[in-house]
Amino acid sequence: MSFYLKYLLLATVLFTTYPAISQRVPPQELDSLERVITRMNKNNTATILEIGQYIVAHSTSETQKANVYGIIASSYAAKNDKHKSIDYLFKAKDIAETIDDPVLMIKCYGTISSLYASLKLNEKAKPYLLKARNQIDRLPEGSQKHVLNAFWYNGSGNIYLNTLAYNKANESYKSAAGEFEKIHNRDNNIKNSSHYRTFLYNIGNSYLLLKKPDSSQIFLVKALAVKDTSNPNIKYDIKKALAEVYSYKEQYQTAIDTLMSILQDPNFDIEEIKTDIYLNLSKNYKAIGNDAQYAFYNEKYLTLSPAVKNSDLKTINTVFDAEQKGLLSSISKSKSKNKWLLIAILCIVGVSFLSLVFLFYRRRKDQTLYKTIIEKLEASIEAKQTIDTNIKIGEESQQSIPISVEEEILEKLKKFENSQRFTNQKLSISTLAVQLKTNTTYLSEIINRHKGKNFNTYINELRITYICELILQNPEYLNYKISYLAEASGFKSHSVFATVFKNITGISPSSFLREAKKRPSSKV
Repeated sequence: MSFYLKYLLLATVLFTTYPAISQRVPPQELDSLERVITRMNKNNTATILEIGQYIVAHSTSETQKANVYGIIASSYAAKNDKHKSIDYLFKAKDIAETIDDPVLMIKCYGTISSLYASLKLNEKAKPYLLKARNQIDRLPEGSQKHVLNAFWYNGSGNIYLNTLAYNKANESYKSAAGEFEKIHNRDNNIKNSSHYRTFLYNIGNSYLLLKKPDSSQIFLVKALAVKDTSNPNIKYDIKKALAEVYSYKEQYQTAIDTLMSILQDPNFDIEEIKTDIYLNLSKNYKAIGNDAQYAFYNEKYLTLSPAVKNSDLKTINTVFDAEQKGLLSSISKSKSKNKWLLIAILCIVGVSFLSLVFLFYRRRKDQTLYKTIIEKLEASIEAKQTIDTNIKIGEESQQSIPISVEEEILEKLKKFENSQRFTNQKLSISTLAVQLKTNTTYLSEIINRHKGKNFNTYINELRITYICELILQNPEYLNYKISYLAEASGFKSHSVFATVFKNITGISPSSFLREAKKRPSSKV
C-alpha cells in the first residue's frame, strides 16, 4: 500500500470515530459544526479548514480543539498535502498529552505510528503503538474500546507487513475486523464505513502477499462493495490490489482493464498510486507480449518514480521536524536548565534522522540494483537457450594461438559455462586448462581477450550468476543461510562470498534475499 493511502486511512478512521465521546460540554453550535465536518467528504479541505478554524477560535474545550485538528489533518491527507497534515496531527498530539486525555492520545499515537510504518520506519512506529496500547488499557470495556482496539491491531498488522511477517499481519488485520464486528449489532451501519473497508482491504492485501489469490480476491471484492462516500479515494488502492490478483492468476488483460479504469477516473490524481499503476501495467503488457505498451508505461514509471521518492524524503523531514518541535516545546515547558541534556537530545534526534535517511536511500538503491540484476539474469537465461555454433575469431591475434585451437577452446569454455564445474572450490586456471586440454597461457589470453576479464573475475561472475538464478528459481533457497549459499556456489568462506557478491552485483547477499522474498513469484 502507498504511503498516501496507509496514512490517510488511519488518520481518517481515528479522527472520525465517535468524536462526541471525548467532548467536554462544548457550546451547542460548535458541537453541531464539529459533527458537520466529521461527516463531510474529506476532499472538501477548504470548507473543513474554514469551519475547523472557526471552532478552534471559539471553543473553550481543549478536547474539541484536538479533535478538530485531527479532522483537518485527515482532510489534508486526503488531498495528499502530507506536510500540513503532519503539522495538524502533532498539534492534536500536544493538546492530548497536555490534558491527559487517553482517547485523544490513542488516536494521535496510532496515527503517528501508522505514519512511520508507511515510511518503513518500524523502529519509530513501535514506541507510538506501545503508547497507544498503554492508553487503551486505561479505558473501560465497551464499544469505544473495541473500536480503538481494532485500529491498534490494524497498526500492528502494518508493522508486521513491513517486516515480511505476512501470516502475523494477516492475523492482526483479522483481529481488527473482529473487534469492529463485536459492535455490529449495536450499530448496523458499522460495516458500511471506511473503517471496516480498510480492514477488509488489508486482509485481502495480506492474503495476496501470502500467495493466496482466491482468498485475497474475496476480501478485496467485499471491500470494494462497501458503501462509503466520505473517503472515495480508498477504492483506487483496492482496485490496484485486485489487478495484482488477476496478474497472479495470469488474467493479464483483466488486470490491465482494472488498472486502466483507475487512470480513466476523472477524480483520480494521486502520483504515488500512479507510479505503482504504471509499473504494473508495464509488467502485464510484457506478459502478453505487447512490447510497445510495455515500453510506454515503463517509461512513464521511470519518469514519475524519482518525484515520488523525493516526496517521501520530504515527508520524513517534515515528520522529524514536527517531532523535534514537540520535543523542544516539552523541554521549554518544564523550564529545564540542563543545556547539555538538551544538546544531547538534539544530537540523538539528528543522528537518528541521518541514519534513517541513509537507510531509506540504501533500501531504494538496493531495489533499483535488484531490478537490474533480474534483467541481466533474464537476458543470461535467454542467451543460454540460444545455440550459437559459429564462433568467429579475428585473423589478427596478439598471441601465436592457431585459429583452430582458439575456436576449440572457446567452444569448450561455452560448455564449461553451461555446466556447474565452476562451483568446484579447488578450481584454478591450471586445473581448468587440464580439463580443456590446453595450457594456462592460451587459456588466460583467450579469457582476457574474449571475456574482457581475468580468470578469477571470470569464475566469480559465473558463480554469482549461478547462485542468483538458483535463488530465484527455487523458493526454498530464500530460507538458506548465506554460508550455505557460499558453499553451493563454490566459495570457501562466507566473508569472501559476501565481498565478491557485493562487488559484482552492487548489493549484499542479505539485501538480495530480502528483495527476492518480496517478489509475488520466485521464478525468473
